[in-house]
Amino acid sequence: MELLAFFDVSSREALVRLKTVAVRKGLWFKVLDVVERAVVDLTIRVVERVRSSRLKEALRSIASKIVGALKAKSFKERALAVGRALAERVARVAEGLGCKRAREWARDPGFAMYLGVSWLNTSPVFRCSI
Repeated sequence: MELLAFFDVSSREALVRLKTVAVRKGLWFKVLDVVERAVVDLTIRVVERVRSSRLKEALRSIASKIVGALKAKSFKERALAVGRALAERVARVAEGLGCKRAREWARDPGFAMYLGVSWLNTSPVFRCSI
């Protein structure tokens, strides 16, 4: 699914697709307030093609909130962010123990992804702090 396609808020179909994804991912009520949801709902019901520049700007702002939340909620993004921090820590410890090639571990995206996925799939009770 191409997230940038949601920025075309000038058609009813794009708004319906955006709302559907937001509802399915559980972001519709978490990210948007009542007024923003009402703007999207009314635009879907009343307008076939958005021509007003003010309405387009408001819809773009709403769409960017949803797309930003979709990106932030991505498992891959979270795993890489957590994994990079853990890989850096592991590399520092290994370097302190005398491993000369440990610096390379911190730059390896596969190793970071492995550590991140492992950490995210571990129960919060047993997780180490990052």
